[in-house]
Amino acid sequence: MIEVQELESRIILGLKAKFISASHKGSNAHLVIGPLWQDMSKLFFSLKPESSIYPNGVGAMWPDESGNPGSLYYFAGYEVSQVPADLGGLEVLNLEGGQYACVTHLGPMSELSKTVVDFYTKSLPDSGLTRRPGTDLELYREDESDGEISKVIIAAPVQ
Repeated sequence: MIEVQELESRIILGLKAKFISASHKGSNAHLVIGPLWQDMSKLFFSLKPESSIYPNGVGAMWPDESGNPGSLYYFAGYEVSQVPADLGGLEVLNLEGGQYACVTHLGPMSELSKTVVDFYTKSLPDSGLTRRPGTDLELYREDESDGEISKVIIAAPVQ
């Protein structure tokens, strides 16, 4: 069930790559996104973040410049309170806050793509909500996970 939430602005430190969405023919999401998270995490944790709290993971998606349906950028990163002087090969993504249509995936990570596809192909179009320009998000809540069960909030900007 979709819930409209006001999400705060945030600073993300991570890496981006192009991919084809799981809801489109020729999807390579499974080949791009997992390895991107692994590469980014190695770089991020080599910076030895000061906080003892595991950072919130954020996946951000937006259309690439080709205009081809389903061709997107995926930015995998961790939320930070400030940008470090040494980025260690990572990029900075500043996300604006605002209203988002959200659905929560609570289950195995292996089933996340099913939740994402259902959100974008059924739930969101059927909701009557109007999308606004902006970046779509996946908010990973590691501190709320229990072994094989993960909590991920999938969010699309709406007005």
